[in-house]
Amino acid sequence: MSMLARALTGALALPLVLAATSPASAAAVTPLAPVSAALVAPAPVSAALAAPASAPGAVAATVSTTRDPGYHETGAWTQAQRTGYLDGTTRFTREVGATASWTLTAPAEGEYTLGVWIPRSADVNDPAVTYSWDGGTPVTVNQAAIGDAWHTVGTVRLAAGTSLTVTVTARTAGKVTRADAVRLRSTKPSQDVLVNQSGYDLGASKRFTAPRAEDGSPFTVTREGSSTVLFRGTVTGGAGDFTAFDPAAPGPYVITVTGTAAGTGTSHPFGIGANWTYRVSLQRAIDFMVGSRCAHGDATELVFTDPAGNHCNRGNTGVAWRDDHQFSFSLQGLISMYLANPDAFTGTPGTGRYDGLAIPTTPDAPEIAKLVNWGVDLYLQGQVNHDLLKEQLAWFVHAYPHFSRWIPREQYVKARDHLVRLWGDPDRRRWNWYDIAHTADLFQTYTVVGTGKGQFPPGHSIVPNLMMYEVAKRDGLPDPGRYLASATAQAKWIVDNLDWNDPATTKGQRMSEHVTVTSLVYLLRNHPDAAPPGLAAKIRQWADVVVARSANMWDFRKYSADLWIIPEFNEPGNVAGLPAAALAAAGVVGDATVARTLRRIAASHVDGVFGRNPADAHFSHDAATADGFEGVERGWPKEYPPGKGAGELEEVRGVLDGSPKEAGYPYDPDADLGYTEGWVAFNSAWNASLAQLSADRTSLRAAAVAPGRPFSVRLRAALNLDAATAETGTVRVTTSGGDDETLTVTEAGRSSRDFTGTLPTDAGTVRADDGRLQIRPGQTITVRYGLDGFARTATVRVVS
Repeated sequence: MSMLARALTGALALPLVLAATSPASAAAVTPLAPVSAALVAPAPVSAALAAPASAPGAVAATVSTTRDPGYHETGAWTQAQRTGYLDGTTRFTREVGATASWTLTAPAEGEYTLGVWIPRSADVNDPAVTYSWDGGTPVTVNQAAIGDAWHTVGTVRLAAGTSLTVTVTARTAGKVTRADAVRLRSTKPSQDVLVNQSGYDLGASKRFTAPRAEDGSPFTVTREGSSTVLFRGTVTGGAGDFTAFDPAAPGPYVITVTGTAAGTGTSHPFGIGANWTYRVSLQRAIDFMVGSRCAHGDATELVFTDPAGNHCNRGNTGVAWRDDHQFSFSLQGLISMYLANPDAFTGTPGTGRYDGLAIPTTPDAPEIAKLVNWGVDLYLQGQVNHDLLKEQLAWFVHAYPHFSRWIPREQYVKARDHLVRLWGDPDRRRWNWYDIAHTADLFQTYTVVGTGKGQFPPGHSIVPNLMMYEVAKRDGLPDPGRYLASATAQAKWIVDNLDWNDPATTKGQRMSEHVTVTSLVYLLRNHPDAAPPGLAAKIRQWADVVVARSANMWDFRKYSADLWIIPEFNEPGNVAGLPAAALAAAGVVGDATVARTLRRIAASHVDGVFGRNPADAHFSHDAATADGFEGVERGWPKEYPPGKGAGELEEVRGVLDGSPKEAGYPYDPDADLGYTEGWVAFNSAWNASLAQLSADRTSLRAAAVAPGRPFSVRLRAALNLDAATAETGTVRVTTSGGDDETLTVTEAGRSSRDFTGTLPTDAGTVRADDGRLQIRPGQTITVRYGLDGFARTATVRVVS
C-alpha cells in the first residue's frame, strides 16, 4: 500500500529505505573505469533519487547504511550527533587506518555507478580518505569538499545477486573520516514519471513530466494496484496531460508511460479530489506561521527598545517571525488567505502560544486572527518605520472590520495612528536587513528595483496606499486622495518603465515577484478609475512573457531563454509564489486562451512544489513524514542542520527548504542540490498563492427570482476540508432595495466543490437580518463570498 493509500485510509506510515545486503562471491565483479583522484568533486547525486528500487519513478538503486547487517568497522568509531542520509545514523573516526565497510547486492545484471554519501562538516573532515571495493582501483576523495550529498567514486558491472563490499579508510591524522551510506545505481536509462506526489484538483489542469519518453509514447492512468485503464493519452515534448480525467473516487492513481529507449515507468501514487491542493496545504501553512514566530510565541523577553537588543532569533533578523526580515510580507499573506476564504479559518479557536502581547485577542479567536494580531502587536512594540513593515500594518488596518470581533479596537487605533504619523516619514532605520538605498516615504514614486535577494519588488506600495486611501475615507482622515494618487503614480511608473523581458523585473525578484503582479491586478480590479492608461496591457505583456518562458516539459517559467533559475539563489519561494501572480493575472487578461494557459502554469508550479521537478521531491524536507503533506513519498533530500539555521526553521511543520538548481534542468536527477535553507519569505509567497488559488476557484450562481419564490444560491469554494463532515459556508445576500441577509450554504454532497442554500422571499417591507428577502420586481440581488478585494459576486434581477 502506498503512503497516499495509507493517508486516504487513515493509516499513515513513513516510507522505508530498502537495502540488499546478502553475501555473494566477489569473483563476479567486473571493474570498469574508476573515478580519477583528480576528479574528487563531481556534481553530487540527489539523495531524493537514491531511494528504494521499488519506489515508482525512481532510478533503480540499492542503498546500504551504517544500520544494515552488512556494515562492519575496524578500529575506533563513534556515532555522530548529527544525522546522515535520510536522517539515518552516521559514524566517524579519528584513527588513521580505521575502516568501515558496507556490502551491497546487485538486484539485476548490469552496469552500476558506485556512490558514497558524505555528511557535511567541512572544518574537520579528512581531505584524503580512500574508498576501495572488490576488484576496483582505490580512489582518494576529499570528504571536506563534499557535504550532505552523493559522490560517485566509480562504475562496476555486476551479475544478478552478486555482492560488492565497499570500504572507506581513514588516512589523515587529526582529521575526521565519516561513514554513512553507499549506493549502487543502474546506469541504464529509466522511464521516470514525475508527478504531483500528493494529488491534483478536480476540474483543473493535471499534467506530468516524462523526461525520457519519446513523442507519442503512450501513457495510462490506473488505480494503484489495478490494471484497469481509466484514462489514456500520449506524451508530447516530455509532458503528458490528463486534465480531462475527473474521477469520482479520490484514488490513489498511478501513471504508467511506455517508451522505446527507456522502457516502461510508473509514477508515484497520487490522489484527485475537490480542491486537493488547498485542502492538503492550508493547515501546514498555518502551522508554519505559528511555529516560525519570534521566541516561539513568548514575547515576554524580547527587547524592542533597541533594534540591536535581545530580539527574535540568534541572527536578530526578524520582528515578529524568525528570520523574516522586513520583506517577507507575512501579514499580507495571512490576511489575504483569510479575505479570500474566511469560512475556512473560523471553525475552531487558535491553540498556539501568544504571550507577551500588549493587546491580546479574545480567547475564542481563530489561529489566523491570533497570528495577525501577533504580528501587529510586535510591529507596534518595535515601532517599525521601514516602508515594507508599515505596509504590512496597512493591510491590517484596512481589513480590521473583519477581525474586530476578536482583536480589540485599541489595537486598530494604535496601528492606524502609527501609520498616519509615519506614512510620509523617510526614516527606515529601525528594522532592516539586506536593504537597498531608498527612503521610507510611502507617498513617493519608487524608481528603484530590488535585487535577486527579493528585498524590494517594484510596486510594493500600490496596494498599501490604496488601502490607506480607503481607511482615510472610512475614518474621515485628512486628504485621502493623496494615498490614491501615490498608488496611481507608482503603477504608472511601472507601466512606463519596466520591461518584462528583463528577467530582473520578473523571476529576478525571487519570492517577491508576486507582489508586483498582484498589486497591479488589485488596482485594476478594485480601482479601475484610478488605473493609469496601459495598465491592463502591461499585465497582459507580463502574461505573454510567462507563457513564452514556460514552454517546456515542466511547464516551468524559466528565468530567461538561456537560464532556468535565478542565478546564485535558492528559489523555492519563487516557484511557490508564481501561482499567486499567474492566477491574479488570469482574471484580468481578457483572453480565455491566455487565462487558461496561466492557470495551467500556476497548477504546474504547484506540482513542482509537490515533486514534479528534476529532484522528484517535495520542497519540504519533512514532507513525507507524519508532519508533512498527505501522500508525498519524497521530501527534499537536503536540510540545513536542525537548529542551526538563522531562523531555526528546520523542524517547523510546512517549511519549504529547497528547490532544484540550474544544473538540474532540463533533467539531471543527479545534479547538485546546492544551498538549502527554509525562510519565512518562501512560505509567505506560498501563502499568497493559496489565497489567490482559493479566490480563483470561488464562484457564485443564482437565478432570477420572483417575490414569494425561494431564492437559491450555489457557491463553489474551497471549503470542503473534511471528507467526513458536511461543511458549510456563509454567503452575504444584499438587494438594491436595501435588504441585507446572511445565508448559510451546505456542502451539496460528500467532498463536493459546491455548497447550496435558499432564502424565502416576499414583497413586504425590508427587514434586514430576518432570514428572508424582501424584494420587488426590477430590483437586483447580489450574492457575495470573500471579503474586500478578494470578494466574488453574482447579481441577478427580480422578476415578476
